Amino acid sequence: MTRLQAGPSDADTTSMSRARHAAVGALLLAVAAYVVLPLGEGVRGWAYEAIGVTAVALGGWGVRQQRLPRRRGWLLVLSGFALWVVGDLVWDVEQLVLHLDLLPAPSDAVYIAGYVLLGAGVLVLARARRESGHRMALLDAAIVTVGVAVPTAVFLIVPAASDSTLTLAGQVTTSAYPLGDLFVLAVLARLALTPGASTPAFRWLVAGLLSTLVADIAYQVGTITGRFDDSVWMDLGWLLGYVAIGAAALHPSMRTLAEPPPDRAGAPSSRQLAVLTAASVLPGVTLLIEGFTGRTIAWGVIGAGIVVLAGLVLARMGTLLDQVQVQAVQLAALARVDSLTGAPNRRTWDHELSRACAQALDRAEPLALAIIDLDHFKRYNDAHGHQEGDRLLRGAVAAWSAELGERQMLARYGGEEFAVLLPGHDLVSGRELVDALRRLTPGGQTFSAGVAAWEPGTEPASAVAAADAALYRAKRSGRDRVEVADRPTADIATAVMRGMRIVVQPIRDAATGRVVGHEALTRFAEPGDVRERFAEAHALGFGDLLEAHAIRSAVALPQRPVDQLLFVNVSTDALTSERFWDALPERLDGVVVELVEDARAVDWSAHSGHLDRLRARGARLAVDDLGAGAGELARLLVVRPDVVKLDRHVTRGCADDDLRADLIAMIVGLADASGAQVCAEGVEAPADLERLQAVGVQLAQGFLLGHPEPTWAAPQPDPAPSR
Repeated sequence: MTRLQAGPSDADTTSMSRARHAAVGALLLAVAAYVVLPLGEGVRGWAYEAIGVTAVALGGWGVRQQRLPRRRGWLLVLSGFALWVVGDLVWDVEQLVLHLDLLPAPSDAVYIAGYVLLGAGVLVLARARRESGHRMALLDAAIVTVGVAVPTAVFLIVPAASDSTLTLAGQVTTSAYPLGDLFVLAVLARLALTPGASTPAFRWLVAGLLSTLVADIAYQVGTITGRFDDSVWMDLGWLLGYVAIGAAALHPSMRTLAEPPPDRAGAPSSRQLAVLTAASVLPGVTLLIEGFTGRTIAWGVIGAGIVVLAGLVLARMGTLLDQVQVQAVQLAALARVDSLTGAPNRRTWDHELSRACAQALDRAEPLALAIIDLDHFKRYNDAHGHQEGDRLLRGAVAAWSAELGERQMLARYGGEEFAVLLPGHDLVSGRELVDALRRLTPGGQTFSAGVAAWEPGTEPASAVAAADAALYRAKRSGRDRVEVADRPTADIATAVMRGMRIVVQPIRDAATGRVVGHEALTRFAEPGDVRERFAEAHALGFGDLLEAHAIRSAVALPQRPVDQLLFVNVSTDALTSERFWDALPERLDGVVVELVEDARAVDWSAHSGHLDRLRARGARLAVDDLGAGAGELARLLVVRPDVVKLDRHVTRGCADDDLRADLIAMIVGLADASGAQVCAEGVEAPADLERLQAVGVQLAQGFLLGHPEPTWAAPQPDPAPSR
């Protein structure tokens, strides 16, 4: 029978915790007794040694009990403190037994060796935590060290090195102590500022080292200034340092102190910023103290410290900027990639599709695209679970991407739909490649796909719509197949254009009723919404040609009045097509181009070049249906139109609606300020016309003033409506 090895029970753990607390508590009571009780000099000295030996021994026992995989750092730290305990014993012998007054003395060598071991141990612990934020922590530690080094050098090292009463060996020894403290401070800052868990053992270790450093500096300042007070309060800092180190090594959390932290990046804490700020101003404070006390200012030391600090701060700023740039790149990459499959997302697809169309035009090469839909994916999810469904999506992307070339792109279009961009492929080769992808679909699954070719001069969306239509034809035909889109032919476009006719509706002066222009309106042989017919034509790839044909037909209407304006409609989709400009009449004198706003938010500033091209051909500009679209006032500011046409939903009923009338009056004021006229559409009631006249509207159009007819309206005014 195999016997299982059990870890320590809860009772054992509780017992060990109580023993640990009891040991630390006993040491703290001993320190309190040392400070408070009136002990003799000899007894006090041996009590001091006993507390130090006990604390270091308990720490060594704790390291041995924990059986650390990385315990070299802890052993070096404890060895450094152990050497200080030995140094204290040697110093007692020198002072109390041998009555020696030497500098350097044997105890000095032991003390200085303790600094080396202690600093090396803390450095080992710090380097074990360096995997996250290594460079930043190193720079922060350097800033703290250099900041503290300036006053240390000015007030401790320089006076000791220049003390003429000491021998050269004495000067070196006296200077070695503050240098040792700086070394320990540097590695302590390195440890404290490196990302990692702030465990109880970590806090005990930092507290012990800080307590020791404060006592050291106080002792050195007292020695150099001649105001050294050999009292129990001076010993308190060193004794608390011994106890804190022993407590740190005893605590179970010391196992994780030397372990690398999880990778995490974040802004420095407020405490860390406070430490860095304090260290940065220390050279300036040192200079002020030197000046106020009348001391000889150590310009070289302070100046060098300030220069080094400035360089370190700049290096830290550079590192921080590099980190921010890396994170910005990572965020940008995440924004362009589907988080589940790793494939480019819909946003990236839209961007790359436009870029591919531009490249295909520049290189005069074909461009095909495909829309893929996994067959019965919902059924697969219901049968196998969403995790398996996600695994299928990831596996399909991996298999398909491996088959595609460097210039080709697979993107997740949405849900179980994917889009493929195939530069350099026509319909035939594009279909063959997509069919090869179909056979690579993992898990025995299939997909349906539609392939379409982009035609130069047409909108990219038309090719996507054609591929999508082919996809649904593939699904209706039984799935697991690839269908090719029907390319819009010249015959289809010609048939639509042949069934199109132009009618004109008069636009009258609102005050006099005189006809000042006509709007050309398109009608088709088949009944239906005209805007939908144009939208279908754009989706099929010839909407731009249809709009140009409508304008040519309107301009060519016979017996067109030369003293009247002709209003025609143009969409932003047509403006972006070079085929539209090629088919447009070269001169548009007397023509007012109404810029149609749709449900999309249009960036009119991006069309400023197109507007200039219209004006160059002699056309005037109008914004159509103001009050119905998303752009509204932005169109007025960017387009700077000659005519502003109010949407029928704004004008209708204005006679009985003061708010509508006030809105119209505001628009009239804006138009007047820019030199534009206002034309009210949809005028059907005499009362509305009167209200429009009253608020300053100059032009009017609607059934009240004339219906769309195949012929031009008579120029004379109709009988004025009764008032």
